[in-house]
Amino acid sequence: MSSNPDFDRWYAAKCARFLVEPKRRLETFGNTLVNYHLVSELEDRPGKIRVREGRLEAHRPLVITPDFSGIETEGLSDEAKAYAEFLRQHESDLRILRYGFRLKADNYTEYVVTDRLSAVTERVRAEVAQAGDELAAVIQGVDEPWDVALVELWMREVRRSADGNIRELQEQGKLF
Repeated sequence: MSSNPDFDRWYAAKCARFLVEPKRRLETFGNTLVNYHLVSELEDRPGKIRVREGRLEAHRPLVITPDFSGIETEGLSDEAKAYAEFLRQHESDLRILRYGFRLKADNYTEYVVTDRLSAVTERVRAEVAQAGDELAAVIQGVDEPWDVALVELWMREVRRSADGNIRELQEQGKLF
């Protein structure tokens, strides 16, 4: 790690390689558990590989609707007031999905092995494939700050799931 925590976070995020992504997207009407396996080489210890395994809990996405009925436009220009009125008339078309995740550092296990990074990574990938876990992810990343990769995993899954979640909510009449 460097003396610059901002650089360390950026570096950890950019170094995260997603080798296996969950086959299923996040649930629309319930919670989802994503099982992660993070493989990293220990700093300054070549051949020492740490494997961390844990779960991220994704909460059911919530539909957020704005409320423009109480918006006050005192002191604003006529254009701003007209725009606020437009939003008020079309607020039923404005919906946002909010995804909640439970990211906890205390619900994981880890072990260290002596081997090549590529060999350990392949072994973990094979174990995940054999288990048939459709909500498993295998990530290769840095050892510190390793948990930045989990935030990247969360963001990737939200982006990947949003279109399907919106479609299902529309089909059930729960979005618009």
